[in-house]
Amino acid sequence: MIVKLANSITNQFQDFHVQNLCQLVHHVEGRGPFIVTQDGAAPDDPRMRQCSFVLTKRGTWLHFYLYLALPEVVRDQLTYFDAIAAIIQRAETLSAKVVVEDASSLQDLLHETGFKPEASDLIGQALLREVSLRHSQKAAAES
Repeated sequence: MIVKLANSITNQFQDFHVQNLCQLVHHVEGRGPFIVTQDGAAPDDPRMRQCSFVLTKRGTWLHFYLYLALPEVVRDQLTYFDAIAAIIQRAETLSAKVVVEDASSLQDLLHETGFKPEASDLIGQALLREVSLRHSQKAAAES
């Protein structure tokens, strides 16, 4: 059995797949928002497994399943580009080294967007308070 290894994803604009969410979701003509995806392997994956990735506004890539696990409001803030020009500007600032976010990045991603659970999500709010308290205690102990 021959296994074909996937190519590593890149930060090269020509490898990006720009998707118009207006057309993808609502099936109507419109101008955005847009997301950028790319299929390939994470550069640090020794098994070179084929995956899909989504580009973030901070210039990193999210594995597609990690992207789907994020709350919609966070996905919107992190990955939706209002115009093609914004995508091109982001592409021009990317380094040659691809950075893929992993699950340990979730805390930073959620914090950067100011995500808070819905008022009706009592469990989510309680867990966020508990985690915030633990992290503030840990930071105080380290300083």
